[in-house]
Amino acid sequence: MNPFSKTPEARALRRQRDLARWSEPPTTWWGRFRAWANMLLQDHGIFRLIYPNYHRLGSRGARSAQPSPGLLRRFAREGGRTVMSLRGGMLFGSLPLEILACKELGLTFTRVRVRSRELPSREEFRELVAAMRSAEAPVLYHCKSGADRAGFVSVLHMHLIEGQPLEEAFGQLSARYGHFKHAKTGILDRFYETCLAETAGTGMGLEEWVETRYDPAAIKAGFRSTGLMSWVVERVLRRE
Repeated sequence: MNPFSKTPEARALRRQRDLARWSEPPTTWWGRFRAWANMLLQDHGIFRLIYPNYHRLGSRGARSAQPSPGLLRRFAREGGRTVMSLRGGMLFGSLPLEILACKELGLTFTRVRVRSRELPSREEFRELVAAMRSAEAPVLYHCKSGADRAGFVSVLHMHLIEGQPLEEAFGQLSARYGHFKHAKTGILDRFYETCLAETAGTGMGLEEWVETRYDPAAIKAGFRSTGLMSWVVERVLRRE
């Protein structure tokens, strides 16, 4: 197989290879070396060593980019109990290193898929909230960059777990954490903006709104990203 081929068949074969390669924690020094090299270079982990985008969320949570074993050690020293990955298909060495570090540190590792450019269905939203409520705190929520998916879930954590008003919790989705609402990832902002607009003065909470009024298709149809910001996020920052 040509390693640089971009045909669908070649991409599928590379995906199968990477899934098999990174599905289990490394057991040898060579396996760890390959995973570290892949995490730092292929998964852009070298930048996260400089800035992990790590922030505490009240007393029962934290958020970050894809954590290195070193960041997981820090979280464990601070009393952390659970690590929740929001990434989807993991085709990088970051995954086995994370699983291995969590095992060695006594942290519970879980995965809940959240998308950065799509809205969750009602069922996906229920599953996410249930996973958050059942996780032993403190919980570290992370995606790749700690900006979009981690921001979306951090709003939920601050509102549903820490009890902060949604208007204030919404600040977790902001440029401070590397999130840009005018790119395609701004669809996540529109979720909360729509909820706040449709529940204003009604006494209705977020979860009731999701169950009774939430219309992902209508929200998506009314959302437009800005071409320049989308180009920056997709091509320059190369967000997942």
